[in-house]
Amino acid sequence: MNKTLQTISIVTLFVSGVLISNLTLADQEKQTKAIALVSASSAADTQNAVADKAEMLKNLTDRYRAVFNSAPDEIIESRIPNVYQLRQGTRVVYISADGKYFLKGDMIDAETRENLTEVAKRSVRKEMLHKQDNKPIVFKAKDEKYVLNVFTDIDCPYCVKLHREVPALNEKGITIKYLMFPRAGIASASYKKTVSVWCADDNRQALTDAKERKTVDTRTCENPVTAQYFLGQEAGVTGTPALITSSGRLIPGYMPAEKLLAMLNSETVKH
Repeated sequence: MNKTLQTISIVTLFVSGVLISNLTLADQEKQTKAIALVSASSAADTQNAVADKAEMLKNLTDRYRAVFNSAPDEIIESRIPNVYQLRQGTRVVYISADGKYFLKGDMIDAETRENLTEVAKRSVRKEMLHKQDNKPIVFKAKDEKYVLNVFTDIDCPYCVKLHREVPALNEKGITIKYLMFPRAGIASASYKKTVSVWCADDNRQALTDAKERKTVDTRTCENPVTAQYFLGQEAGVTGTPALITSSGRLIPGYMPAEKLLAMLNSETVKH
């Protein structure tokens, strides 16, 4: 009796197994078709979303062009939802996703206090300073740890103050690369004096003499002063001295040697 029951059970299980297997195959076919439909729908939705975003970005670019008379170099999503960041050179502005509002100013991360607008400009400045030989007047540190590009004006009092600290900066491992930025503009008296400095046989000494109000012989030669002046404008320099670190960070104005070193050390730790 037990043997018969056992045989019936085995047969039942076998039959059940066939039935379950058949049902499973049928379900799998349905599931495969369903997945195919969902995948096709998702692909279509993705394509539509990409097209919609491309159209939106084009509209935002057109809005920027209408206001600033030129196209942005880059447009990306900002940290704020539905607000986009547009950059042209070192100019950064923000625009709402519907294109109705422009925002100009610094975007600050409230938690970290990081200036996100300044960060967006740094890589651009860094590229500007490294894409060509700008022919700076260099005061090189013996044990170089940092390099500072300094846009300077011969007649600027705070530039003179900074220059007097160059030996101390060199001692701290900071190399100074001077780029000329005559604030009075091209063809001004300051510009002509700057050209004389750059064309001197020893332009390092001539720069020091000019900043100390000593007479520098008038000279002319093929020089990079005009190119350096326009480079400064492109980099966002509006006054002197203007210091740009190797990371592209812009430090406007004079800063004492000790404070400058602490800032550079801090920047290195962050990166």
